[in-house]
Amino acid sequence: MSNYYKECIEEIENMMNTGDYESASIKVKEELSMPYIPKDFEEKLLVYEKQLLMFEAQKKLSDDEIDTYLEMDESHQLFAVKALRESNMREYPDLIQKGFDHAKSVFVTISLIEACIGQQLNEEFHIVKDGMDITFIPAACVNPSDSEGVETSIEFMHSWLENENPSLLNLCIQCLYKEAYLHLPFEIDEDESEACAYEIVMYVSSMMGCENEMKKLLSEKKASQKGGFELLLYSNTI
Repeated sequence: MSNYYKECIEEIENMMNTGDYESASIKVKEELSMPYIPKDFEEKLLVYEKQLLMFEAQKKLSDDEIDTYLEMDESHQLFAVKALRESNMREYPDLIQKGFDHAKSVFVTISLIEACIGQQLNEEFHIVKDGMDITFIPAACVNPSDSEGVETSIEFMHSWLENENPSLLNLCIQCLYKEAYLHLPFEIDEDESEACAYEIVMYVSSMMGCENEMKKLLSEKKASQKGGFELLLYSNTI
């Protein structure tokens, strides 16, 4: 490793040792953005990057820092959402709306929606999701863990898979919750719960390579796709 890279490492370590994490983070990002990086130097930079993210996650953010983080990348936005979640969110409607307006990913959006629902906020918020303009009041929304539609879907899955394939059942339930979070601020209705459960089972079984076997099993169980259900998991990952 050349003297330049050794000096960079010493500079970054000195910044971190003195608590100047912001400067260290800027330096790490600058070096990682270079068109050529020696492999051993890049590996060290990636270690520093992870350490700096951990420091940021533990840091208690001021209102101004939350405001700044909401304009940054996904990781910083999630730190801002975490800080808002740990505060009295009723005091920050403008910051919350800014979070929705600047969200870099669906994960940031649903994390912020979930936090708002958790604190039962009565303010009206606006988001653009899946090409739709949506205005919602978090206190009027249902958390997926409390959704009757999700509970009914789980009951269908148990009736189909509990005895035949319990490990697949567990994977399906995990994916169902991911699907339910992707639907926020809306919920999965009870009248679409069976079709949702069916599609989730087929989604998971296709990933596991047992799609044909599962189609046969669901047919034997008289599982219904009535009404249909379009999974958001196909176009989103969380």
